[in-house]
Amino acid sequence: MSIQIAQSRCPGAPGGARRIFPRLPRLAIVGCGAVAEDRHLPALARLGWQPSVFVDPQPARASRLARTQRTQRTQKAARILEDVDELAPGEVEAALVATNPALHGSVGLELIERDIHLLVEKPLAVSLRDAQALTEAAAARSPPLQLAVGHQRRFLFVNRWVKKLIDSGSLGRIERFDIREGECFHRRWSGSPRAQSSTGQFSPAFWNPKLSGGGVLLDIGSHALDTLVWWLGGGRVASYRDDYQGGVEADALVELELQGGAVGTIELSRTRALRNTAVLVGERGRVEVALHRNEILSVSPEDLVALELDGRNGRAMPAEDLWKTMFEHELRDWLDAIVSVRAPLATGASALPVMDIVEQCLSLRRPLRQPWFDSASRRPLGTLKGRTVLVTGASGFIGGRLTERLVLDEGARVRAAVRSFQNAARVSAFSADAVEVRHFDMTAEEAVAHLAEGCDTVFHLAHDAGTAKANADGARRIGAACRSSGVRLVFVSSVSVYEPLPDAPLNEDSPTGPAWGGKFAAEREIRRMIRDEGLCATIVQPTIVYGPFSRYWTDEPAQAMLEGSLVLPAGDGICNAVHVDDVVSSLILAACREEALGETFLISGPEHPTWLEFYRACARALGREHAVHAMEYNELERLVGQAGARAFTPRRLLAYPPVQPLRRMLSSVFRRFDDGVRARAKRFYDHPLLPSTDAASTIGDLSPRRLELYAAKCLVRIDKARQRLGFDPQIDLERGMELTSSYIRWAYGHRLGPEPASRAETQLDSKC
Repeated sequence: MSIQIAQSRCPGAPGGARRIFPRLPRLAIVGCGAVAEDRHLPALARLGWQPSVFVDPQPARASRLARTQRTQRTQKAARILEDVDELAPGEVEAALVATNPALHGSVGLELIERDIHLLVEKPLAVSLRDAQALTEAAAARSPPLQLAVGHQRRFLFVNRWVKKLIDSGSLGRIERFDIREGECFHRRWSGSPRAQSSTGQFSPAFWNPKLSGGGVLLDIGSHALDTLVWWLGGGRVASYRDDYQGGVEADALVELELQGGAVGTIELSRTRALRNTAVLVGERGRVEVALHRNEILSVSPEDLVALELDGRNGRAMPAEDLWKTMFEHELRDWLDAIVSVRAPLATGASALPVMDIVEQCLSLRRPLRQPWFDSASRRPLGTLKGRTVLVTGASGFIGGRLTERLVLDEGARVRAAVRSFQNAARVSAFSADAVEVRHFDMTAEEAVAHLAEGCDTVFHLAHDAGTAKANADGARRIGAACRSSGVRLVFVSSVSVYEPLPDAPLNEDSPTGPAWGGKFAAEREIRRMIRDEGLCATIVQPTIVYGPFSRYWTDEPAQAMLEGSLVLPAGDGICNAVHVDDVVSSLILAACREEALGETFLISGPEHPTWLEFYRACARALGREHAVHAMEYNELERLVGQAGARAFTPRRLLAYPPVQPLRRMLSSVFRRFDDGVRARAKRFYDHPLLPSTDAASTIGDLSPRRLELYAAKCLVRIDKARQRLGFDPQIDLERGMELTSSYIRWAYGHRLGPEPASRAETQLDSKC
């Protein structure tokens, strides 16, 4: 068969020339993980380019990808290999390298020695030396090989439009730039095929610096830096900070001075949803564009949008999918470079300035300032130094902070159990010697039984959002593992087991509420095991825990205030707020005090503010003092009921036990969709079946349960924790909100309006 390579809307063959060739190059996929499965294979299928060889150290994974790619029964089955040295001479002419980044250099060199053209996923290599070796080796072959690197953002129309805008001189000399890119990995939906096959961000290799080569700087940063260097050229790193603790960094801040004189910042994150835009300021104008889609967010002067590229101006950009279309453009460009004997748009050599900047950053690495954690709480509280401690739910809000404190303050070695490796961004900043990250499945009895082996203490914080039975079974398995290993257990429950809270003082002798909810079921099981089986355990019941990374009592209220307002019942309902560092202190004390065994402790803060006082303090931290409103309870109750009747979604419908088989069937189908279809399906999944009302827009996400909580005049007593644990909460509401406001400015600063000019300088101050 003959092939025809034509220029697409992206810069493929120069001049739009068409060439006819006898056949497509024989192609090997080397590394059959997430990016090959989810991105490259679908794009190859659309191009009609079928790999003939799949190489992966896990043959089963390679075989599965080969089966998905085979579209016709008459087609010859692809060969499955475990290593590239098994390739026969001349068996393939091109290879797409998508292994772990640490292998890019060695695998790439071996393939080049076999005269094979390469497209290497980003980063080209994990060091500048390895990247240079690849480019030099490819150029030295006769004829030279086409070495491309997976910087597919160069093909996004808006980025090419900005490139032309800069080159045209319309902005004048570029003076400043600002790029902020990040998303919260923990909040991503994790039901994709990658989660089932433990690839990509769901793989432990993603968080292993020996395999990944690094964290957010090398991963997301490769794309951001390549785009910037492509636009403006390389430069010098003025300063670099990240949260590295010997593992892989999740947050990074780079200050750069480019060759043309422009200065600016690149901020990268796996723990926060940043604005995901690039801002360029020149002598004659300014432009801000989205990083992941074809959109100009602002431009000055406005007539700059009239600039045309491929017959389109800035007002008529094509609808393109960065995660799908760009991979197709990238592969088409590389294929055309091979058959047309020309350089691809993103050559291996073009990655060298990026790797140079990365290495400059690492040589200047300093700690990223995190002022939202109280230095007063950072002192050893127990006897855990040198001990191995298991933390289930280590990727969560309290579990993440507990892990940090156990390592940094107590000197313990933590075995961090996470439900999905995708959620491991915070804890993976530590070295493997300090924090060992393991997968944790509460439903797998045998796996749970071995989880506590070799540990001295277990903190059980993991919670299944599914059924109460799942949580009770998980607690029973953890308890049995601790009992059989002779390990002490600290079980983290919640004040919610007493709901509905009474309008009276509450202590550990107060009656619990109705038997509902996962925490209630799990706590009841732990109580039974303490009583009937002699389990050495302590139950801790925190109240309203707020602070950095708190989803329910910091992040969600902050987002509600940023997007509109928060409505509360008028009155003096009591918020028993406690800062996360005080909660972590209580957990460490519970693990070390003998008098805590077999006991239950309520944990709250040193004050008892009303809910209005609590949320208004949060609003002041955001600079949104008028975003909190009070309404009479009866009227608010009426609106909540009215909105609730209209908020019945497919998700809620499928949560009922009788339709669980249907839910499982739909989930299996859902996982086969691409990301775009999944996103649209998710919007339908959470869309009310009945039209919304004005009540819904007034009260937001306020539910009947939350309304009862806001109205309760329940003062939680912590006398028992003070006397038996020696627990003395140190962080009052004023100090707690001062700390939390630092986090909010860090996490949501891009949504708080123009930032102070000194913000970048403030972030780069010496660590306190």
